Amino acid sequence: MKILGAFGSKTQNSQLSSYLLDEKSVIDAGNLIQSLGNDFLKLENVVLTHAHFDHIVDLPTAIDTFYSRMEKPLHVFATQEVIDILKENIFNNKIWPDFSKIPLMNKSANAIIFHSLEYFQEYTIGNFRLQPYPNFHTFGSCGFVINNAMVFTSDTFLCYHTWDFLNKNKSLKQLVIEVSFPSAFNRLAVLSKHLTPILLQDELKALQRDDIQIYINHIKYEYIDAIIDELKTIGLYERVIILDDNVEVEIG
Repeated sequence: MKILGAFGSKTQNSQLSSYLLDEKSVIDAGNLIQSLGNDFLKLENVVLTHAHFDHIVDLPTAIDTFYSRMEKPLHVFATQEVIDILKENIFNNKIWPDFSKIPLMNKSANAIIFHSLEYFQEYTIGNFRLQPYPNFHTFGSCGFVINNAMVFTSDTFLCYHTWDFLNKNKSLKQLVIEVSFPSAFNRLAVLSKHLTPILLQDELKALQRDDIQIYINHIKYEYIDAIIDELKTIGLYERVIILDDNVEVEIG
């Protein structure tokens, strides 16, 4: 998995959420155009964790940018709630053209084909097996179990499903979980349903294993130094790896 964007804010030094599983499949669309360039045309599958702007921003613009050169439709997978949000608020012919109803040039297929995902069902998408589960972040949001090897929470709040998966399935060896704000921003984190270092520390009490590699993502980049300092203070820094743009993580 190549991290095209590891962060929860876009700055000169950080890109928004995008995780390339292979050249044909990506989770979230926060940074597709700049990171992939013409390789966007190789993409076949975009899996969305939820409809927040930092996870979808490049989806409408990339379709528009590469439309004339697309030889095949882009399959977009999300819960039905997220699909409905996208159709109502983005692909509505007011904010952006509805590319799910616009045929590709000289092709019979439309530019986007939406596919609805149901929680706890396993899907084969490209070369990967993904099982979505509710992560209690926002309406219709989900994390994924990937290839029965990794739990990818996406943006998440307090979520017992994450720990149930890891405690019950010994094949799962990796956890990608978010920390968005320092604990001084606890009120904002709780209202927006994100984690802080202290909230993560409390959540980890439910983990009954010590053989899980934990990765942290979605840090709001302006707070990265404060979050790292706090992770060191509470004794979590040595236990985790903080993801960065353009690094790769082998799943499994």
